Amino acid sequence: AASVYHQLIDLPGFDKVDSIFFVGANGKIGNAVCKQLLVTKPDLKITIYSLSHTLDHPNVTYTSDLADILNHKVAVLGKSLARRKYSKALAPFRGASSRKEELTPYKCRLILDYTVPYVPIDLSGFKNIEHHQIAVLDTSPSTSNFLKGHFDTAFGLEQHQIYPCHAGCIINTVYDRQTDEVGEICVNDMMTMWRRGLELGLRNKVL
Repeated sequence: AASVYHQLIDLPGFDKVDSIFFVGANGKIGNAVCKQLLVTKPDLKITIYSLSHTLDHPNVTYTSDLADILNHKVAVLGKSLARRKYSKALAPFRGASSRKEELTPYKCRLILDYTVPYVPIDLSGFKNIEHHQIAVLDTSPSTSNFLKGHFDTAFGLEQHQIYPCHAGCIINTVYDRQTDEVGEICVNDMMTMWRRGLELGLRNKVL
């Protein structure tokens, strides 16, 4: 969760982003990320794609229309959906202009995706939208001697990359942290674990 949160707030210009679209915000990771974002960016509006309303906050709204993803400059995907759902939602807007002088039909510019496995969305016809995998830690020897080699090759990662959940298990062992993963994520613990990862030289993969 900390990796996703920091990937967002470290985006160039994120301080000027007024709203985001979130798929999977009702999950443990998404819930923790949203709560921390609303603390650090109290004016941020979050639109969650879900029929279940689990996060009660004046800045949070829910939608059942996946096409709403186009109404936000930044979108976060934390739940795997059939790619045909995105294709259907985006179909009416493919090839539309996204330039302000042509009365922009869509605002979206960046889709950040922490689902595993990462599967690219067909964005043909949306030349100004980028889709990136996030929540992957860089363990390059140039920044860290903590971990070396291939760790998550079964998930399609490259050498010197590891998923935060797997790295977290190792960090827990190093710090002899005895805890479980039952219930909601404690945001304070989340930030503590992030700081420990930074101390060990771990960093988010650069987009």
